[in-house]
Amino acid sequence: MMTEKKEYITQIENLSAEQIADGISIGIVTFDELRRTGAFDASKQKSVKNILKKKDDDTFASAQTIRDLQNYLRVFPNGSNVSAAQAKMQQLQDDENAEERKYNDRERMLRKIKEDINEYAPDEIVEILSENDLNSLCETLGINATTVKNYTQPTLNFNDIPQNESDIPADYTDIFFWGIPSSGKTCALAAILSTITKDYTMEAPDTHQQFGSTYRTSLINMFRNNIGNLPNRTATDRTQYMPFLFYKRGEKNKRKISFFELSGEVFQYFFEVVNNSQIIDDYNREGIENSFKTLELLLNSNNQKIHYFFIDYNQETKHTEDTKGLTQSNYLEAAAVYFRDRNNIFRKKTDAVYVVITKSDEIKGDNKIDIAKAFLQENFGSFMDVLKNQCQRNSVDFKVKLFSIGDVYFKRICKIDRSYSNDIIQDLLKRVKPVSNNVIKKFFNS
Repeated sequence: MMTEKKEYITQIENLSAEQIADGISIGIVTFDELRRTGAFDASKQKSVKNILKKKDDDTFASAQTIRDLQNYLRVFPNGSNVSAAQAKMQQLQDDENAEERKYNDRERMLRKIKEDINEYAPDEIVEILSENDLNSLCETLGINATTVKNYTQPTLNFNDIPQNESDIPADYTDIFFWGIPSSGKTCALAAILSTITKDYTMEAPDTHQQFGSTYRTSLINMFRNNIGNLPNRTATDRTQYMPFLFYKRGEKNKRKISFFELSGEVFQYFFEVVNNSQIIDDYNREGIENSFKTLELLLNSNNQKIHYFFIDYNQETKHTEDTKGLTQSNYLEAAAVYFRDRNNIFRKKTDAVYVVITKSDEIKGDNKIDIAKAFLQENFGSFMDVLKNQCQRNSVDFKVKLFSIGDVYFKRICKIDRSYSNDIIQDLLKRVKPVSNNVIKKFFNS
């Protein structure tokens, strides 16, 4: 094959259409340069054009990479497939950029996961990591990758709450669960109820109205297995009242207990009252006011009472603010003033008050309870002092407790640790006295 342009120009009359097309297609000479020689007859030009058209189409059809397409555009700058080649090259470039972004996202995700396993939710993990990456990661964590891929948001079915004094069942011990939104109280309740169901016997209450029965079931079902799915933060917390009977297996008499989970938004009410401000959204106000009405009914009832205040260790150490720009500390300080100015809240038949640090597995150090107490005093000193003073004034037991639902992966999947739940259950077993079965039978026969 000739390699010099001069050879093509001087030998044009002796070259075949195929040879000329080869020279043009590899860029040695151009069609116009040969035509200007005057020796490139019309018949041969037509044949060369037909050959070049076929080469154009074949070269474009075989171009699979950006480099192939760049070569096509160099050889056939005015070819019939130029627009299609440019579009295909742009698509390949976009795909390449997307793959590079995905690769970078994957590497960034893996780095962040090493720093914090709860940086991403299951849907984010599944979208970015390959199946091999996910399987390898889950094997390291000791969980099944299918659990992550098949994560389903738990459904919480809410019930009505008591509206009148007559709705409050008598002779129950009412267990109050306080905490701002996302303090961990709902997941803690789920773990406690699930553990009661697993290790003890739970029965429907001896009440005419079954408050909280479907909500209680929803919470229990979050931890049907030792690996549970946790719910997303709901737009609005709901106050729920859940009476039930429970007892040790083999025990004759039963304990009558009501779990009362207060809407986290009640702390917004504390903040409004103490600071003479308005931060509650209009569409939430009626629900929160109903929660307060039920709260007052329960606080003023003749039932025994135990209070658990849940404080999220993680929220405070990360200085997390809500949509109002307020922190957990801001709300608890307001609650402290509210409790201080209404100093009879813990006076009437209160057996114990507990401050429970959730996500206590985040506490680093050998003596976690001492670290927790120092953390509480440093961040919530006013709140703690008010509670302690109230308890001392009314001879109520006061204690700080640690709590963790277990190891949480990807924000929503939990390998439950039942030891913390059992610790609270043991408190309830000690503090709540069983009621004779005759008393329960008497109720049903009345």
